[in-house]
Amino acid sequence: MNKSLKTFLTTCLVIVISLLMTINIRVYHTPDINITTSDSLNVDLLRELSWLEAALAEDADLNMQAIYPEGYVFMNALYGLSWCNVLSKLQSNDSLRTKGLAEIQKAYEKINSETGRSNFDENLPLPYGAFYSGWSNYLLGRKLLVEDSSVRNSTEVTQFISRCDSIASTLERQTYPESYYGQVWPADAMLCAASLALHDKLFEPKYAPAMAKWIDNVKSLVDKNGLIPHSIYRDSPADDARGSSQSLMLIFLNEIDPEFARSQYEIYEKLFIDTRFGLTGIREYPAGTFGLGDIDSGPVILQMGGAATIVGLQTTALFGNRETNRRINGTLEALGVPVENQTHRWYLFGTLPMADAFIAWSHSSQPPLLEPATFFRFHLYSLLSIGVCVALIWWLWKKSRPKSNLVVGW
Repeated sequence: MNKSLKTFLTTCLVIVISLLMTINIRVYHTPDINITTSDSLNVDLLRELSWLEAALAEDADLNMQAIYPEGYVFMNALYGLSWCNVLSKLQSNDSLRTKGLAEIQKAYEKINSETGRSNFDENLPLPYGAFYSGWSNYLLGRKLLVEDSSVRNSTEVTQFISRCDSIASTLERQTYPESYYGQVWPADAMLCAASLALHDKLFEPKYAPAMAKWIDNVKSLVDKNGLIPHSIYRDSPADDARGSSQSLMLIFLNEIDPEFARSQYEIYEKLFIDTRFGLTGIREYPAGTFGLGDIDSGPVILQMGGAATIVGLQTTALFGNRETNRRINGTLEALGVPVENQTHRWYLFGTLPMADAFIAWSHSSQPPLLEPATFFRFHLYSLLSIGVCVALIWWLWKKSRPKSNLVVGW
């Protein structure tokens, strides 16, 4: 083997060793927490939101719309909800509250615009469909919730109440309204229902009977595992539950019916939480089944879902599974390639701002993560892999024994 090829192969192996060593350090990253008199500020999260603010100012939401059918709305909704989560925990710090309220307002105005509505059909039974109605109305409800009642915009209050009435009447007729003509996803209806639960926190409660009836209908349309299906066709489950939608729906179902949400989570925990090489994540398809990635799931590697795992970070925290939550956090920090400076923090080299929006949203809902999990199995696999790389480098450069010229003549 010539020297140039040996050098190239050695360089590749050294890079692999360096990556493995870096990942093994990154799994133990915990957020930088700035504890003040009355607040514990997640500095990592604030840097993530600062990066998203800059990305949105450069039309990252429009760029994501070119990749995802709902990219524009999704990105602004997640960004706004992240700020809502930050402000809901804030006790003082008026400057941060003012900043957060301004960013939430900006995100909502983008969604509640012609650009925000342009990809959705106004003439559906639920105007603009379940996806748009759910995310836009839920963000508006959360915005009103973190605002002081004395400064709420009366037009927005009227708009929220009117939309809630429209959603309630639609859910009474149809368990899962369409998001697009002939296309139904339960996760979108879950946002619609969650906005009704928000209404009853903000104003005089009136939707509890309607929600109880709707939950009964939801329970009658579960898949073979007893979970809410990923999609619906002609009032029957079309696709069984998947990790990406389950991780998302459980978050909002917990606001609507905590008892039912807990029973769904217990099934989800058994079928979707899994490990690969000592790292924990969320499967896209239930244990024992196989599937490929699509626009909903993001990348699916060894059956572990990208979107499912990112959102699952929030889901596991919400349902009190602290150990799994810490392990998923380690996985994301190890494999998400985070980069940061004094003001910004971003993942995947900033190539996919949608992922950053989901990660920030999950981080914004977590309690302070002060202690990392342990990753003994992952370290063992890594050590074995590094050993193989070192052995290959040694084999490439070992000196061959010289051939003997001795000839025995008998």
